[in-house]
Amino acid sequence: MLRFGGTLVCVGIPEGQPEPIGNAFPAKLVFKGITIASTAVGNRRDAIEVLDFAARGIVNTVLRTEKVEKLSDVSQSL
Repeated sequence: MLRFGGTLVCVGIPEGQPEPIGNAFPAKLVFKGITIASTAVGNRRDAIEVLDFAARGIVNTVLRTEKVEKLSDVSQSL
């Protein structure tokens, strides 16, 4: 999950046949102001390094499930 205005960066080109991203909801991306960026520059080593960042807690993911009525409160807490 990305916060409001967050950016997802896809680095490198996966091996094998291209696979579609199945459960994407374009309206949700627009509503949350999500940006998806990509670059062909990057390799397996770069991907491993990024996963290592996440494993070491350098990348912090926050996930909460709330009712839509609490949207303003949740936005303020970010």
